[in-house]
Amino acid sequence: MNALMTKIRRAGVPLLDFIGGKPYRGILTGLNEVFSIDTPTRDRLVTADPSAADVIVPYLRGQDIKRWHPEWASLWMILLKSSENFDWPWSKSGESAEAIFAHAFPSLHAYLKPHEGALRKRQDQGRFWWELRSCDYYSVFRHPKIIHTDIAWRAQFAYSDKPVFLVNTAYVWPTNDLYLLAVVNSPLMWAYMWRNAMHGKDEVLRLIYSFTESLPIAQPDDSMRSEIEPAVQRLITLTQQNQVVVDEVLVWLAAEFGVTTPGQALGAFGNLDEGAFIQQVRARRPKGEARLSPAGVGELARVYRQYALPLRAGVAESARLEGRLAELVNAAYGLTPDEVALLWRTAPPRMPDSQPMD
Repeated sequence: MNALMTKIRRAGVPLLDFIGGKPYRGILTGLNEVFSIDTPTRDRLVTADPSAADVIVPYLRGQDIKRWHPEWASLWMILLKSSENFDWPWSKSGESAEAIFAHAFPSLHAYLKPHEGALRKRQDQGRFWWELRSCDYYSVFRHPKIIHTDIAWRAQFAYSDKPVFLVNTAYVWPTNDLYLLAVVNSPLMWAYMWRNAMHGKDEVLRLIYSFTESLPIAQPDDSMRSEIEPAVQRLITLTQQNQVVVDEVLVWLAAEFGVTTPGQALGAFGNLDEGAFIQQVRARRPKGEARLSPAGVGELARVYRQYALPLRAGVAESARLEGRLAELVNAAYGLTPDEVALLWRTAPPRMPDSQPMD
């Protein structure tokens, strides 16, 4: 296995050189519970002062970063940049700065003012108590990027071309290279990371930038890239579609059956048969409401058939694509059939399920 790890390392160039840039950490607010807001709060602040929309941006938490594509939870960040990096009307106003801030963004000032004490105690803050810490790479979040979490239980790298920001538990790579996304989500790279990254509690991997920037990325030839890129784009599309399907069903279950905590089983209801789906709904209903009427059972069966079958088809297509991508990535690193067999024979926990196809 040591020889195989050496071969993988020698077959690639460091990620830093491959993308021609470095990974960046997500935004450190110093007080997420204040700067991170939900959609109703965002709408209230913008209704009171439309100019606030300019500094409230969508953001992702670590748990929102899924394999291939993130799933935005309708959360927002108040992005008041430090006067060290941005020229605000109050930047050079000294003692009158707060009054100018209150005039420029009255709803934000009213929202933040009750938290002034806690905001002043932050180690990470800008020149004024309502600002975020100094940061010179805000623009990276507005462009296409590969994103991942610091703490990784599995290969769960995602691509986003949307202007979305990350919190400090996640990292962003400034690239739109879908071949690279295939590599870092591959079984080969998970096996490499498992044996080379720092391990945390319960064998979680710590994918900090000082490690990821040295990941060996093999250079693909043109024919390989031409097959990999559309396959990855299709996986991104399928992941998005599946996320929409699951969200629609979970919203419906909450509204019609009071299932507000669906749990992992209903969150992946495509893996359940019809009877298990109905049983999970019954188990997850509020206490005293577990009993279902015949009409309720019929409605659950109807919705299951409408949504679960297409979901399963998407999952099956994704599995086929992932299997082919695993083969292509192995080829990019020059693995022989015996080395591929060794890779799977010594597979670490939570290896992406993309074994060679027969």
